[in-house]
Amino acid sequence: MSALTSLVRSTIGKKVVMGLTGLIMVGWLVLHTTGNLLIFAGQDAFNHYAHFIQSGFGVEPQLLWLMRIALVIAVGAHIWAAVGLTARNRSARPVAYAGGRKDAATTYAARFMMGAGVVLLLYVAFHLAHLTVGAFSDHPVMPTTFSKVDAYANLVHGVGVPFVGALYILANLALGAHLYHGVGSGLQTLGADGPTWTPLKARLTLWVPLFIAGGNLVIALTCMFGVGVLIDAPDPAWVSPH
Repeated sequence: MSALTSLVRSTIGKKVVMGLTGLIMVGWLVLHTTGNLLIFAGQDAFNHYAHFIQSGFGVEPQLLWLMRIALVIAVGAHIWAAVGLTARNRSARPVAYAGGRKDAATTYAARFMMGAGVVLLLYVAFHLAHLTVGAFSDHPVMPTTFSKVDAYANLVHGVGVPFVGALYILANLALGAHLYHGVGSGLQTLGADGPTWTPLKARLTLWVPLFIAGGNLVIALTCMFGVGVLIDAPDPAWVSPH
């Protein structure tokens, strides 16, 4: 076993893997949420953004697939490290704390990390099938025909279904809780600790989940209540400029 393999399989190695992969996913989520907030700029702006992403950021369509593959690898490594650390922690204390754990430093978000992770994994699978693949076209969760050129209409119609919107809201509450603990823990693992880093870490721990989860919650509520969203008939001859 090489020294690198031994390091990665160690407790600190797994924590570093979780921190680095978490950073990758947070970066993606910030970009994704920023783009989705263009829903408030109107149908044309949102669809231009969607096609810009699909075109590989106006550079090369394969670039988007490379980013997706990198993201899948990051998610897989994150799950591997999380499961390994959880198993190691449980084996270190096979007998539960009497009367339950009473650690004042442990937040509810921290205790719910694994549960939130499972919820988010299921949510991502549904989200991709719902608004990326269009697997539910003309279905109760997507009451109109899925459009390959009108991502705005897909989002508004799909998330506008009350029980689907509620699902997105619950999933993003879990995401916010996961990020609230994960951002601070990941930054600390990667060395962002001490007097110099503590104020910045505290701000990021609060504002990153607020921006990502909060932004998605506002979008979901907007679609559910139809506030500020207006759908025009898509032009079938429209071609992405990217």
